[in-house]
Order: sequence, then structure tokens, then C-alpha cells
Amino acid sequence: MNIEFHYYTLHYIARCAGFSEEDSSTIAISSQMVDECVASWEIRGAMRSSRSQVTQNYVFWDEAVARDIYRPFHFIPGDAALAGTRRLDGRAGRFVVTEGSGLAREILEAALKTRDLFRIGIALHSYADTWAHQNFSGDSEPQNAFDPASPIPPVGHLHALKSPDIPRLVWRDPRLKEESAGISNAARFVRAASMIYRFLCTYNRRPFADEIFVTGRLEELWRGASVAKDSAARASDYIVDFDVPPYEPETWAKSAGGIPDGFLQNSPDPYRAGYDRLAWLRNAATKASSALGSVRGRIPESGYAHSRFSAWNAAARNHLGLCRVLFKQRGIE
Repeated sequence: MNIEFHYYTLHYIARCAGFSEEDSSTIAISSQMVDECVASWEIRGAMRSSRSQVTQNYVFWDEAVARDIYRPFHFIPGDAALAGTRRLDGRAGRFVVTEGSGLAREILEAALKTRDLFRIGIALHSYADTWAHQNFSGDSEPQNAFDPASPIPPVGHLHALKSPDIPRLVWRDPRLKEESAGISNAARFVRAASMIYRFLCTYNRRPFADEIFVTGRLEELWRGASVAKDSAARASDYIVDFDVPPYEPETWAKSAGGIPDGFLQNSPDPYRAGYDRLAWLRNAATKASSALGSVRGRIPESGYAHSRFSAWNAAARNHLGLCRVLFKQRGIE
């Protein structure tokens, strides 16, 4: 999924589920930042420095990235047996994602129990991605390939390009049986929105009998709007129709006193941020990557301490720590 769901849709759903405007913003920004944190910020203190958590990366050839970034934050492993029943070859790898899987629910429920809105937003990002990334894994393995002869590495949904992440798109997955191969992202995303609304209403001890009205507005937007709209036009759909404030990249890091390096001076189109399927074709090694020693910028410890960015980083590390424990228990580390 992209920012349309991870920020705009989630902000709308959280508000409908009874969260205040401020808390909805915290949840939604926390969710979108999972795609935004491609490289660390350096936290500079008087005696030492540290680095913020990375939750997205372009260095897909590094097994550590699959283990510590893709699986816990974007491709939570699901039910391999279920995924196998959908495939033409009947085989799915052990890291394959299935929508709303038991493991993804367990991670989300653990976050909800903490009542930490930053942690909840991060877990909702990972949970939502199970709907978009179903039948793929975050690892480099043959099951992800559309064409075995393709020079594109079979990592995540690189072979599908951006198709799984665009709410309005209808596309085909040639790996799947005919009854599963035709995919409407709107249908998938509406189901994800419904489940998230139920979780958030339950958290706030509210009924969700109005679910169809809440998600129906999203379905109308996704099924009726043009895929070809530019990012500003797509953002305006949510800003105008759902009264969601525009997303501002790096807002919490900058509020903590962060000074970005040069590559952030010209902010990228936010709809293209995150897991860029063609990064490897565009000199991925030159992009900001913690694995290559680069940093997004620098933040003074005095500004970082007790900031919202600090709270988000603590939540991201706790999310990763829980995933490591659960993955190890299930033999998928």
C-alpha cells in the first residue's frame, strides 16, 4: 500500500472509530513513517551519537534487510498452506504473506494492548500491508517471480511493479489460479479498511455497526476515481472529501530539530516514497541507505529527547523486538 492508505485512509478510519483529531494524526503519521524511514537520522549528543530506526530500505539484496525490515514491517509471513491453494504450481514459500493472518493479528493486538498510539500506527501499517502484499514475500525467492527469465530480482512484488499498492488498480497475477488471478485492489483495500475499523472501534469500546457506511465512502472513491490522477489530485480527494490534513514528510524529525542532508532539500513525490519497485534500476546504491552508511540528516539530542520522533523510534524498536520473538517461535526467523 502507499500513502493513500497508510496515512490518508488510516487517519479517516481512526477518526470514524472515535479517536480525536490529534490521536488520529499520531496513528496515521506513525503508519506512514514506516515507509518514510529509508535511512537513519543521526542523533547527536555531547558525548556520543546514535541513529534512529530504519523501517524501509532499497538494499533488497541484503538478507538482513529482509529479516529486519521487510518481514516485520511490510511482509509479515502468513499461512503458506492457504497461499499454496491459490497458486498454479501449488507451492508457496514459508515467508509468504496472506491477508489478515493470525500472526499479523497477534502483532496488531499486542500493539493495541500497549495503548501506545505510535506503536499502534506502526502495527497497523504492517497489518494493512498483508492485504496488499498477499501471495508475495519480502525475501528473494522464486515464488515471487512472474517470469523466471526476467532480469528483475524476485524480491517482494518487484515483478508486479507498483500494482499491489495502488487502491484504484485492477490487475492480474499470473502465478495464481484463474479464480484468484484477477485482482481488484479496491476490494482488497476495502476489506483491510473494514478489519482495521473493527479493531479500532473495539479498542475504543464502540460498536461498528456503521462499518458499511464508513468503508463505503472509500470504496466509492477507489472504484470511481482515475488511476491516472497525479499525486496532488489524489491527495485532494482525501483532503476535501474526508477532511484529512495534508501529509508533511519528515514532520516529527524536523520538529525535533532535524536538519536534513542535501538529498531531502527537494522533497520527492510522497506517493512514490517507500518500497520503490524499480529502485534497483535507478542506481539504488546511490540512494540514502543506512546499509551504505548514509544518514537522512542530524538531530541534536536536546531536541530529540522526549520528542514525538523519539517516541516513534521507541515504538518501532519494540515492534521489531516483538516480531523477532514471534518469528523465532514459529521458525521463520
